[in-house]
Amino acid sequence: MSILIDLRSVIDEGVGASLSVKDSTSELTKFGLGDIDFCCVAPLSYELDFINAGECVQANGKVHADLSTVCVRCLRDFDFGLDSELEETFFFKPTEDEHGEPYPIIDDSLKIDIAPLLREALLVEAPFAPIHDSDCQGLCVKCGTDLNESDCDCGDEVDSNHPFANLKDLI
Repeated sequence: MSILIDLRSVIDEGVGASLSVKDSTSELTKFGLGDIDFCCVAPLSYELDFINAGECVQANGKVHADLSTVCVRCLRDFDFGLDSELEETFFFKPTEDEHGEPYPIIDDSLKIDIAPLLREALLVEAPFAPIHDSDCQGLCVKCGTDLNESDCDCGDEVDSNHPFANLKDLI
């Protein structure tokens, strides 16, 4: 999967030249964060500005995704919107940041792939433990009942095999 942007006009016009891109794509359909998967339920939309800064091209903008995932408390599927700001620097020759990480480069075709940039921007904003509602009660750990829909009776039962079961008599 790639989303290519041709920077030829920005580079040919010289320092200070800019290019604005506003588009949507269905190329990015799914991404993950640990064990959590996020699926795009609509085309991803983005707005980017590219500015020729001489040795590099600066990219700034924002991305919006309508996503679907699973609540970590009750395992219910739910949809939500996610917005992220992004910025990146693309160099003409290999260059590293202060931590020794390489910056993306613009190759001889003068095109760049922004798909990794969009994906990373969304990953930064994606919830590590998505919850469909802040009041979600989750599932009963004993019987699996969805506590958002009904109560269960097993919460009062004491497991006699539990190592701390005898402490109940002390209270």
